[in-house]
Amino acid sequence: MAVNTFKGIAYEILKEAGKPLHSDEITKIALQRGWLKTAGKTPAATMNALLVVDTNKKGPKSLFKKTGPSTFALNEEVKVVKAEELTEEHERKEYQVSNAQISSVQKGNIIEARVTELVLLYGSNLSCYRPLSDDEGIDLIVKERGSLKSVYIQVKGNFSNDFGRPFVAAVKERSVVDSYSMAFVFCLFDTAKGDVHDQVWFVPAPDFVRMAPKDKNGRYLFVSGKQKKDSNKWDAYMIDKRDLASRVIEQLKRI
Repeated sequence: MAVNTFKGIAYEILKEAGKPLHSDEITKIALQRGWLKTAGKTPAATMNALLVVDTNKKGPKSLFKKTGPSTFALNEEVKVVKAEELTEEHERKEYQVSNAQISSVQKGNIIEARVTELVLLYGSNLSCYRPLSDDEGIDLIVKERGSLKSVYIQVKGNFSNDFGRPFVAAVKERSVVDSYSMAFVFCLFDTAKGDVHDQVWFVPAPDFVRMAPKDKNGRYLFVSGKQKKDSNKWDAYMIDKRDLASRVIEQLKRI
C-alpha cells in the first residue's frame, strides 16, 4: 500500500507501533520520515480531524479506534481490503462531509477569524477589531497603531476544495461605501487543508464600485475564475494571503 495519504500514513505508523498514539505523535513521525511533504500549515490538526471523522462516521467499521483524546489505535476487527479506501480523493471527500454540517454563519466566522489572524501575523503595526454586529456589512476594522485612520473590511468567502471553478460573491449595495476607508476581501477556504487558500483578492471599495456589475436585485457581483469571460479583470487584485496586511497599510495611506 502506497503511503501517500493522511489515513494511509496513520495506518502504517500505528501498525508498526503496535500501540495507541496521539495524532500529534503520528504526525511528528510522518514528518520526520518525510511522508508528509505537502502537509500544509497545520498537519497535526488535519491528521486528527481525518481520524476523528473516520471513527465517528464508520464506527466499528473504521480502520481506527479512538482510545483517548486525539489518541488512536488500529481497529483489529477491520482489515484493509481495498487500497482505494485510503486514496487521497476518498480522504478529501470524507473530510468534506464534516464541513457540510457547518452553518453559513459558522463558515463566515471561521473565514473572518482567519483573515484577522493573517492581518495581525503579517502586519506588526496593525490593530484589528471585529464589530459586535455587522448590520452595515463591516466584518473587520483595521487601523495602524497610533493613528485614528481605519479601513473597514467586508469579507466574502466560500468553502470549497475545487479551485478550478469560478468564485462568485454578491454584495448588497447598501453595505458599500465608495471610499478608500472601505475594502473587500474575497477568499476561498480549502476544506481539505482547513485554511484560507494561498491566493485572496483585496479590492478597495472605489475600484469595486467602478468594476463590479449588478444583478437584477441591485447587488454588486464579484466573479473571478477562468470559466467566465470577464474573470481576468480582477487579476490585479489577487495577492498572496501573506501580503494582505501590506495592502491594508497601502490603503491606509490613501485615506
